Amino acid sequence: MFLFVLISIPAVAQQRDTLKAELDPIRIEAIYSTISPANAPLSLSVYNRSVFKRNSEASLTMNKITEQLPGIWVNDRENYSLGERITIRGVGWRTSFGVRGIQVIMDGIPLTVADGQTMLNPVDPSFVNKLELIRGPASTFWGNSSGGVLHISTFQSQQESPTLSLRSTAGSYNLFKQDVQYSGSFGSHSVSAYSSYLSQNGFRDHSSVKLSRSGLKGSVDLNNKSRLEYVGAFVAMPEAKNPSSLTKEDALNSPKMANPSSITNDAGKQVYQGQLGLNYYRDSSLGFITLTGYGIYRDLTNPLPFAVIDLNRWAGGLRGTLEKSFDNLNINFGFDSKIQSDDRSEFENNTGIRGNITLEQLEQVTNQALFVTSDVELGNWKLLAGLRYDWLTFSVDSASVSQTNSRTFNALSPSIGVTYRSNTNKWFANFSTSFEAPTTTELVNSPEGGSGFNPNLEPERTLGVEIGTKGRTADNILGYELTLYRMWITDILFPYQLQANGPTFYRNQGNTIHNGIETRITLNPIDALQFNATYNYIHATFQGEDTDSGSSIEDNDVPGIPDHRLNASISYQYKSILGELTYSYVSQYFADNLNTAENNAYNTLDAKISLARPLGDRFYRLQPFLNVNNIFNERYNGSIVPNAFGNRYFEPAAGRNFQFGLSISFY
Repeated sequence: MFLFVLISIPAVAQQRDTLKAELDPIRIEAIYSTISPANAPLSLSVYNRSVFKRNSEASLTMNKITEQLPGIWVNDRENYSLGERITIRGVGWRTSFGVRGIQVIMDGIPLTVADGQTMLNPVDPSFVNKLELIRGPASTFWGNSSGGVLHISTFQSQQESPTLSLRSTAGSYNLFKQDVQYSGSFGSHSVSAYSSYLSQNGFRDHSSVKLSRSGLKGSVDLNNKSRLEYVGAFVAMPEAKNPSSLTKEDALNSPKMANPSSITNDAGKQVYQGQLGLNYYRDSSLGFITLTGYGIYRDLTNPLPFAVIDLNRWAGGLRGTLEKSFDNLNINFGFDSKIQSDDRSEFENNTGIRGNITLEQLEQVTNQALFVTSDVELGNWKLLAGLRYDWLTFSVDSASVSQTNSRTFNALSPSIGVTYRSNTNKWFANFSTSFEAPTTTELVNSPEGGSGFNPNLEPERTLGVEIGTKGRTADNILGYELTLYRMWITDILFPYQLQANGPTFYRNQGNTIHNGIETRITLNPIDALQFNATYNYIHATFQGEDTDSGSSIEDNDVPGIPDHRLNASISYQYKSILGELTYSYVSQYFADNLNTAENNAYNTLDAKISLARPLGDRFYRLQPFLNVNNIFNERYNGSIVPNAFGNRYFEPAAGRNFQFGLSISFY
């Protein structure tokens, strides 16, 4: 009933979010090309998030803003120390912390560094206004660790007049968050900046966090054919406690508890990170030129039950593309160069106190690549093909190298896709590839111990095929999308532990096959009412043997991947009123390769309501909001740690909880 109680309050109309088949060519950064998303011969989603929608929700984690996108699944671990778990079509399932297997870019700057690790700390979901998602292998475009691509834009487009927005959010578990954002244009120069502070005790014991994030982006038109952008971001997370995972019994009966070892050893993370980048665009006689250069510094202190890890990371890169058009033919040439230097030290953890040093080494990674893509349009047909060659070198400098001190990997990544488009829909087919080299963290963790790199690990390789259709009815009331895909992944990097609360090791172990269906429906029977539904089916199975235990895992389900996921929402937005209900269903899935530990299916229902009220002569606007999550207080586990030792697989999710806040915008 809350959807309708405020209809009579007068206000100005607001723009809806968009997730549809755009017909006009636009710059798609996820494939660094100008193309109509409606004509793209691959699974590409573009989601534009309105200011009104951003101000109507707390947006503490990425799972809330990606739930309308098919193919991607973001698990909120209730743990800022480990970060969110992200998979695209099941790729990324193996990670016990952070993000693996997919490429993430923010405002043109890769958050995925040379070795394939992705650092999501700089992303504040409150300021995300656009998402571009490639579902499926995409190494043709981004190289290593590109089982999918998520491009995030955090800044508004140019404003006719300066805008200042302030927002305060409070809620369950002593949540407090303060946001500020400024956007404006001054002649040929536009600038946008934001800053936020978050503190929360957390749903679970030993899960508190203190986190500050800031960002800056400016754009200067140098002349009528060239533009320069500067981008910066900074993160300070002096406190992020790690409650770790639990057994199924503990997760069910005492979901708020932390693993006792995590408390004893004060497990958690401290992170300070800064990054700067430049994007240069020029429309020249040779073609459209894009140059990107960036640098990243990260200072990490990471107490774990088995060690205290100190890491100082310098990373950066240079990327260039030349896009040339000849009538119906476009060709894109480019190069990509990444560097990464990790100064790693590990110490004994003596009940939370740093002990003797056990490892000290300097790890360096370089990634060099050349690529070319081309698309041709012939009537209603469009063909897109690409090829990329990557060369990766890992090296380690240590006083005592007991394992291999360097590793080299290379890969050739082709792709080809075709689209047939009618007036209201498209049909497409696509073949693509990707590879995923082991990260430095995975290479240095060897069951034999010592320094250096594990000499036995090799990259995963993926082949993917897909067919699908996407379109809208002529009256724009109904939008639909359907994709069928299959992926073959060989030499999978297989996580395992040898002792409770110990490090995670990896080995190449057999193959997996991922078969899936993705559907999405959008229904707008009237302008004020919208229904969205996304359904994902994926059946991912092993093809191989568990060589360590001798137990067969042939045809076993890959852990951490549910067969069925459904997300459906109904929203009523009239002028300045927004009410929304969102239902989510996740089927049961396994937490280990032997399929002996099962995470139960769950259902959740969330609600949000918001009102934007212009005051005075519309020089400022107030927008209060209320979010209620997990209305029926479902007891479930929002994420798992695959193959954890001691049956501690499960990461409990919060019960019913609330967030409320107020934003004020000055124009």
